[in-house]
Amino acid sequence: MSESIRCHAVVYKVQTLIDHGVRITLDLPETEIMQMAMFAECQRMQVALNVEATPIEANNSNPGTVDAKKMRDDTKSLRGN
Repeated sequence: MSESIRCHAVVYKVQTLIDHGVRITLDLPETEIMQMAMFAECQRMQVALNVEATPIEANNSNPGTVDAKKMRDDTKSLRGN
């Protein structure tokens, strides 16, 4: 499989595993079923992926992210800053 998988996604969950690995769960919109199938085929065939993520900027024509989830107006720190 040499075809790139291109899709819009939101990071749903990030977790550290007991073996110190990292798992990132992505949330894709319902319109990207073919991309989901391609990811499933990669999992089935045990294909490793080179992943590059580009943030989507909010504007009047794109006020939210996938599945109409709204982007935050400001970035909050976990430290309360």
